[in-house]
Amino acid sequence: MICQQTLERSRSTRRDVVKPTFVGAVTDLIVPDDSAPAPRPQAFLVEQTAHWTLPTHFHQEHQFQVFVAGGGTIGRNPVERLAVHYASPHTGYGPLVSGGEGISYLTLRAVGDTGAWYLPEQREALLLRIRKQQAHGMPSSSMSADQLKTLARPAQETLIEPEASGLAAWLVRLPAHGSAPAPALAETGGGRFHVVTQGSLLSAGEELAALATAYVSSDETAGLQAGPEGVEVLVLQFPAAAASSFIEAMALPAA
Repeated sequence: MICQQTLERSRSTRRDVVKPTFVGAVTDLIVPDDSAPAPRPQAFLVEQTAHWTLPTHFHQEHQFQVFVAGGGTIGRNPVERLAVHYASPHTGYGPLVSGGEGISYLTLRAVGDTGAWYLPEQREALLLRIRKQQAHGMPSSSMSADQLKTLARPAQETLIEPEASGLAAWLVRLPAHGSAPAPALAETGGGRFHVVTQGSLLSAGEELAALATAYVSSDETAGLQAGPEGVEVLVLQFPAAAASSFIEAMALPAA
């Protein structure tokens, strides 16, 4: 399965959100098909207003977040452009505090989820006897659009070291019309999101510009091909368990 969407085509879904726990806007890129078997990928852009605190909370499915504009903190960790955060199901994280320019981030899941469970108010819903995990990564350097256009050769940086579970994240930069195999170990994970952050990526017959997202399931072979201005792309690999719904698994009767 390859499921992809551009931000430009998704602009009509942008909606303002004002509620006690969040003020900002949300744009849906990939909407999960609830009638399909897992994986059912989900991707949306969150634009959190300046000086707002999103309280500590958890979700019930595996999740990546990619910070694409503005700045702030998540828990004790500063976040800025291209910072990556992963949280496993029922792992509390936050608070997520936006700075003076606000903060924008993509939320990415291999299986869609709805809502958030806030802590400590909804602590009774938190499953305590399962492994909790967070992981953070941030590129060691930035690159301008002009530098990307004149890049001489492909470059790859590991942002989250590959784990036995399949979890991993990389930043890949390719020169104009350049190509490279996607980072290794795809078969160990639960699918990947490719997130274009600069330039353009040729994928499944389309040219995807910045902030396009593409979910690639673990049974697909998808290399990376840059457009005419090169590409900077994040490759975010879920643990193998993320390809199945945690919510549905917990609802099954005990064997």
